Amino acid sequence: MDRRVFALSIFIFLVCAVPVRGQANLLRNPNADSGAEYWRATANSTVEELNGDNVFVIRSDGSRIENFQQDVDLTASDVGKYALLIGKGSSERINADAAITGLPYLYGYMMESNSPLGGTINTYLQGQQMLGRSSTPNLRVKMFGIFRVPEGTVAIRFFMMQAERRGVPPNGSAARFDNVGLYLFESKQDAVNFASAYR
Repeated sequence: MDRRVFALSIFIFLVCAVPVRGQANLLRNPNADSGAEYWRATANSTVEELNGDNVFVIRSDGSRIENFQQDVDLTASDVGKYALLIGKGSSERINADAAITGLPYLYGYMMESNSPLGGTINTYLQGQQMLGRSSTPNLRVKMFGIFRVPEGTVAIRFFMMQAERRGVPPNGSAARFDNVGLYLFESKQDAVNFASAYR
């Protein structure tokens, strides 16, 4: 093969093999393949095996806020992009009155400064479709939200949590999470399209 053709083939292969940053999952260990590695987790937040795969599991008894959390550092070039927080979740507990207690949900912060024990928050990432609503126990549903990265943001703190409604206490039921992700996109529509196709 001509050396120039070979070099061009290698270049094309490398370009195609490197994921576009907007479609690269910025979370480490997003499927619990390595247990809880890279995640900060409270006592009742564990990794368990389900149907041969590891999943993140949160069981709340109401005595403390249970969660998994992970920080993702950003750069100045990420300001103005759109962050997509996404994942799949299921719950053992489905309340007859549609109370959210026991359901899985995603949550997050945009951080102006960052440390494992604190930091300065400039934006709370909540609402949209971050709550995993289902009328069937243990049925996996998609959860996601899309948020513009504001000026001064140096990190995003990504949470997996279990919802609670006042007057409807937790009972130790499991909320499960898998296939979680944090992605950056140049436009909101790109993020919407990616979320729509997410499996």
